Amino acid sequence: MSLPIEKRKSIHYQLYQIIKERIIRGTYNPGERLYEAKLARELNISRSPVREALRLLENEGLLIQDEQSRIFVYEPSSVDVEHIYQCRQVLESLAASLAAENASDKELNEILDTALHSQMTVDEDCEENKYKLIELNSHYHDLIIQYSKNPRLKKQVNSLRTLTFFYRRLNVDDPRRRKQIVEQHIEIAHAIAARDKDKAASLMNAHIRTDMEFLIGFLK
Repeated sequence: MSLPIEKRKSIHYQLYQIIKERIIRGTYNPGERLYEAKLARELNISRSPVREALRLLENEGLLIQDEQSRIFVYEPSSVDVEHIYQCRQVLESLAASLAAENASDKELNEILDTALHSQMTVDEDCEENKYKLIELNSHYHDLIIQYSKNPRLKKQVNSLRTLTFFYRRLNVDDPRRRKQIVEQHIEIAHAIAARDKDKAASLMNAHIRTDMEFLIGFLK
């Protein structure tokens, strides 16, 4: 297999995207060892861009390097879920409150439209729809953070973004949880659209707490 090159993007970034998607989709299993030379041969490219792509993924937490410099796919843990989602509860509850206060009417409609659009991906239980829901889920949360109009908050949330995306893959495997996620997103969006910042913050806090509890139960 050769890497399909897009001239506008660097090779190492394209490779980073390919490996990241394989990790998120479960092509590479948690704890699986990845080999720089093997990836280079498989994609018919030199080892230098592979090394750079792996470094980016390690910086984001999706790859772990041990004391012998071996590279492994990140393994989820209930302790890590708790730490990540405790931070998200505080930061994204604030983001929901600020979005209710600071977003324009057009931006409020965009948040609500994204939540409503997610409904179309819930009913059909197929792999592509699950991945689409993950992307819509991420876009929904990104919009709220963006329209909070607080760049410092956005920077803090972005540090958790990649592993949050990873855990969303586990979160959508359960059809009942998928439906619940969409319902909660719509409820939060309506509170933000009504500019009820206290309700928006409370609902977002409860939403992320439910995510955390589901994932901890799943991993245990």
